[in-house]
Amino acid sequence: MKRAARFLIALLVTGCATADLAPKPSPDSHDSPEIIYAIPQSQAFAIARGAILSSARRCGADDVHIDKISGGDGREGYEADYDSFFYHFNIPRRLWVVPTAGIAESGRQIDGFRFEITYYYFRGLRAVKLRLPGGGCEETLITSLLAALQATGTATSVTNLETRAYDRARVRSSTPH
Repeated sequence: MKRAARFLIALLVTGCATADLAPKPSPDSHDSPEIIYAIPQSQAFAIARGAILSSARRCGADDVHIDKISGGDGREGYEADYDSFFYHFNIPRRLWVVPTAGIAESGRQIDGFRFEITYYYFRGLRAVKLRLPGGGCEETLITSLLAALQATGTATSVTNLETRAYDRARVRSSTPH
């Protein structure tokens, strides 16, 4: 519970330009504990896509368009454009599914995934942000994703985070477009 509270506080402090759902490894936090989810790659992508879809209606979006994306750094995930005619917004989100390994408290290496969300506002959303259902699309996406991840029961606190490569055969066969 303490880790979850610290995790959510970090999300709230990051501001309107970008939010990271799971902290990225950095030299100064190399040995500090982080959470990864020891789930199969197909499940990680399915959870990410499901969270995007379920959060759309809860944040007041009339429509959501999802594209599979790849970053220049090898990360993969989804880009979602939430649109609302009623609230007059278009909010793009990127949800990265990052294969990660770390060392558990037991000393055993754990392979799993962490998730990063990046976002920014379009067309005056700041003026209507407080009126959006569920606290806005960033809060509903984070809530949906965390609920789905917690339901797996695979959250593991690890140190010495290391980004891994994707299983290429599974990426092609397990990620709907």
